[in-house]
Amino acid sequence: KLYDVVEDIYRDMLDSFTGSAFHIGGDEVNFNCWNTTKEITDYMDQKNMPRTEHGFMELWNEYQEKALARFKEANGGKLKDMVLWTSHMTEPEFLHYLDPAVYTVQYWESSTNKQLPNLVNKGFKVIMSNYDDLYLDCGFGAWVGEGNNWCSPYKGWQKIYMNDPKKYLKAQGVTDPAKHKLIVGGETAMWTEQAGDRNALTKIFPRSYALAERYWSDPQTGWFEAEPRLVYFNSVMERQRGIYGNSLKPEWCVQSQGICKL
Repeated sequence: KLYDVVEDIYRDMLDSFTGSAFHIGGDEVNFNCWNTTKEITDYMDQKNMPRTEHGFMELWNEYQEKALARFKEANGGKLKDMVLWTSHMTEPEFLHYLDPAVYTVQYWESSTNKQLPNLVNKGFKVIMSNYDDLYLDCGFGAWVGEGNNWCSPYKGWQKIYMNDPKKYLKAQGVTDPAKHKLIVGGETAMWTEQAGDRNALTKIFPRSYALAERYWSDPQTGWFEAEPRLVYFNSVMERQRGIYGNSLKPEWCVQSQGICKL
């Protein structure tokens, strides 16, 4: 009944959310978990699938294709722009399982990972969420073990503002402007293992405002020139919308635009 349950979930979500895109997840598939689950290993034995990396990828692809068919059925015979995370399946060796005409890939790997140029070279549209710039939960104490969390250090708004995917592609040899255009957007990621309704907004804002300007306007200048705009916009969002993010500077700097820089 696995696929019946999946289709029911899709129907519930389609009833609740509109829009042209649908995110189906796809990250953190754990082959060790599969390999210790009797129902899965029995099924693989029946299908003569080896319990190797390639065997598990074959099983994953089978699920991917059947789940996609159930989504199409739940959505009246049509697909949306199907979004999934970078994963083992988006690595060069296994990317052939995915169709760039169907899937947009949300990219969470580092800005220097070889998956990024490979994806655009293969014609996939990409949403940037690279963890080394855009993960907002980084730089805090670990919630498993001691020390800081895995993606430390903290990502300041200045680093987020300078997240330029064209720069990252050029650094890995992709200079074709047509391939740069396959980067269709970017999104900061605020994972909630250590965030709740009392502190989420201060972690999300104003850093996400910085990314919004980067991706909406593609500025040719850097964070230094953007700082007065961001300070002002943060104060506007507080006073007019009631969105209280972290303060960027003392209040005097908000009142004294252009003369507060050291």
